[in-house]
Amino acid sequence: MADESLQETHKDVLWLTLNRPAVHNALNAAMTDALTAAIRAASGDGSLRAVVITAAGDRSFCSGADLKESAGGMFLSRNGTNPIADLMRAIESCNKPVIARINGRVLAGGLGLVAACDLAYAADHAEFGLPEVRIGLFPAMVAAKLLAKIPLGGLQEMAYLGQPISAAEATRLGLVNRTAPLAELDSLIEDVLTRLRQNAPGAIAAGKAALLAMRDMPSDKRLAFAEDAIAAVSGSDEAREGRQAFAEKRPPAWVGKS
Repeated sequence: MADESLQETHKDVLWLTLNRPAVHNALNAAMTDALTAAIRAASGDGSLRAVVITAAGDRSFCSGADLKESAGGMFLSRNGTNPIADLMRAIESCNKPVIARINGRVLAGGLGLVAACDLAYAADHAEFGLPEVRIGLFPAMVAAKLLAKIPLGGLQEMAYLGQPISAAEATRLGLVNRTAPLAELDSLIEDVLTRLRQNAPGAIAAGKAALLAMRDMPSDKRLAFAEDAIAAVSGSDEAREGRQAFAEKRPPAWVGKS
């Protein structure tokens, strides 16, 4: 990956760092495409248990699209899709949990990244905002993901007023799972990763796909879908190992676990 988007693997976790602190880690085409490719590759890497997305510095996680580049229409790719939308799709379709480690302010398209992630943990000084209306735009693409994440009233206030909200308010709305002082954020992330490693990777992957599928279903169809999903998971090698480990009073030995 380019220097603007660093990629490192620690143990069994892929860490992706937005590395444009001078411009508040704004998403340009090169960085967005590199992040998308890395996350898609992670889905096929059996040695990985999770992906963490973070950013350089302590001021900004991501300020959204780089307006200097997007002004020329560069964010409409050749196949007619938006690169930031493709990145959000890659995060959602990744069969590993994707975790946002939010080190600072999150704006516009950066909020879309956070909304697409499975889990989000923020430094308690972070702010979250949708300022697009101030420059004659509307965050429709980001709203597409936020609608499934936070209450409509909270989204409307953020989108119509353009005012940022605190990390505490983002947690109350459900956009962020937990907050911590910046100095303790890495400890919080490591605790989350430790807990993930104790659990069945295949079950998590199947569960992620099922939750996303059921999210948009009518309630009567969700239960029927879930019946098939649990039947498939309960017949897996992981489930058999889990039951045997429980009976033998030992930790399960998940395939691919580090």
